[in-house]
Amino acid sequence: MIRISVIVPTRGDSRLLRSCLEALACAFPPDAEVIAVSDGGADIGPDLADLAGPLRLRCLRVPHGGPGWARNQGLAIARGDIIAFTDDDCLPRAGWLDALAARVSVGPPVAAGGVTFNGVPANAYADAAQLVLDMVARHERDCCGEVRFFPANNCAFPAAALRRLGGFDATFRTAEDRELLRRWRGAGYTTVLAPDAIVDHAADPGLVGYVRKFWGYGRGAARFHATANDDSWGDSLSFHRRLPVLAAPELKRRGPRRGAALAGLLALWEAANLGGFLAEKAGRLLRNGGRGGAA
Repeated sequence: MIRISVIVPTRGDSRLLRSCLEALACAFPPDAEVIAVSDGGADIGPDLADLAGPLRLRCLRVPHGGPGWARNQGLAIARGDIIAFTDDDCLPRAGWLDALAARVSVGPPVAAGGVTFNGVPANAYADAAQLVLDMVARHERDCCGEVRFFPANNCAFPAAALRRLGGFDATFRTAEDRELLRRWRGAGYTTVLAPDAIVDHAADPGLVGYVRKFWGYGRGAARFHATANDDSWGDSLSFHRRLPVLAAPELKRRGPRRGAALAGLLALWEAANLGGFLAEKAGRLLRNGGRGGAA
């Protein structure tokens, strides 16, 4: 009997995905399965045939629709009562899945998010990208006293409740995890932290990839706020006002040279994020004839 289904979206790079799956295979529970979803990429099954048995791996190839769409396709065929998600550029540590699933509850529904570390510490771009997410998490703990957001590369949900909500909104190409958790909380469901469910994010971006990533996040943020019925604007402004307080101890801890580099990359993040946000807002105004509002 399958209790847990792990869904891993990928663009079809079987070498990248293999590293993720080999890490998953360490201490993989006997009542779990993995569904790898190739989002508009190649057929990944033949290259991963040796992992099919140990992981009860199923490979699904779907037309390109973005990460939320790909996760939903995996959700549609998943057999587990618990659905866990990670990404193909992540390396789950031994015991990750058990630790994550232990915090999930079917009734009343409770979703859990783990802890993610930068898997390429020598890369300043990767360090800065992870620092942004860490600051978001710290801000919410400080100001809200609860876990309200965790990224889709390290989380798990009770399957029945996730399906009732319709899974991810596939019209979001970024911020799809923020949007899902907003609906999750709006339904009266709970989110908790699983501190011993750890993955190492092994993305290795350069300058262009870093800027593209946060430009996309800015576009997703604009769409997220435009479709909100809560005080998401207030939460976001509060976070950005607290950035110096949140960033200062992390920059100091890394030393003068890396700290200075990260300070510059955080400024670049803000610029790219704002640029994507304004581009999306401008596009929405044009699509709505200058009236604004949700598309």
